Amino acid sequence: MKERTCRKMECDILTMTKNIATNLSDYERMLKIMGRKENQRTWEGIEFEAFSPLTLSHGLPGICLLYGKLMECCPKEDKWGRFAHNYLSLMVEELNKKGFQSLSMFSGAAGVALSVASVSNDFLNYNKLLNTLNDYILNRFEESYSNIVKEEGTHSLYYDVIEGLSGVLSYLGIYRNQRKYYNVITRGLEILVNLTKDIEIQGQVVPGWYIPVQNQFSELEQDLYPKGNFNTSLSHGIAGPLTILSDMMANGIIVDGQEEAIIKIIKFLFDFKLNDGERDFWKGQIDFDEVVNKKLTDENIIRRDAWCYGNPGICYAIVSAGNALDNQFLIDYGIENLRLTMNNIKGIFSPTFCHGYAGLYQVLNSVEMLLQKEFFSLEKELLKNKITDFIIRIIYMDLKIWSLTIKWRK
Repeated sequence: MKERTCRKMECDILTMTKNIATNLSDYERMLKIMGRKENQRTWEGIEFEAFSPLTLSHGLPGICLLYGKLMECCPKEDKWGRFAHNYLSLMVEELNKKGFQSLSMFSGAAGVALSVASVSNDFLNYNKLLNTLNDYILNRFEESYSNIVKEEGTHSLYYDVIEGLSGVLSYLGIYRNQRKYYNVITRGLEILVNLTKDIEIQGQVVPGWYIPVQNQFSELEQDLYPKGNFNTSLSHGIAGPLTILSDMMANGIIVDGQEEAIIKIIKFLFDFKLNDGERDFWKGQIDFDEVVNKKLTDENIIRRDAWCYGNPGICYAIVSAGNALDNQFLIDYGIENLRLTMNNIKGIFSPTFCHGYAGLYQVLNSVEMLLQKEFFSLEKELLKNKITDFIIRIIYMDLKIWSLTIKWRK
């Protein structure tokens, strides 16, 4: 009975996903909706676009990832490939007009290239486009990342998985067995290793991933961390490079100092963790003075158990390190902390990836894929239920608004 219910739920999820994906194929309608006033966001005087065509995070590449997954799940349904092709054509048009802002995963060349690879039918199609995109990344790699390690500290956008080096290396890892990519990947790993070396700030020796006050994301963070900080997260912090260094090592790509860099980051995370009586957890940013004094305070604690910040992303990085180092303690620690976190999820209120339940599901699934073993069947089922409930409510609200609009027009 339970198995039948699970299969029915998975079928319902797939049906809902297909319906949403079909709606997203109407580009003009989507642009109209995303352009509505209620979909615009402003933070600290900065206006954020609800839709940006060439971004993986909120543009056409992200939608193509969805179509790529549906092509994989439903190979007999040709429309997903057609929808993807239409959007790839639009992306090429945009590229010809505007070019790339960066090489990054979330808003640059790596994200676009990943989306093309995802709909390429296992690299049978779009090879000319992929080669062009990949050459663009390779040719600009050195000038983009060779100088991100500085005596005065760094910026998370230089090294992180969202906009920085770690995200680009993650994409290039797809081609790690090809010589021209291998050479660039090892160069990137050398830069990440250098990032972990100590620097001297205000007479104090600290890790090189220190972020000075002028490189904080916002004025608020500049006020909170007047001497700078150290970001722990998977999205913008040192857990991202830890994951890349570990993944590459597990796949046999190793440069001088790589193992030592992994161990150093792990030690930092274990030295600067807190405990709430139920489980260990991490601040998103650790203040300069806390690191210098080797003692955490109870200031600036914001709990969010997400893919981006908090236990899930960091624990995935720890498990990855354990896998690379063949360290069972780290693997067991990460898995147990994830279980405890799933029992009492903090600060999550949506089904989304970065800050929501979908991201948590992806973390659990990624751990299982990495270790080739099932650990979280119950937790994943509960997350599926939460995600499905959210989607049903969104669809119901959409139908209700549509129905009221039709009645009003009549």
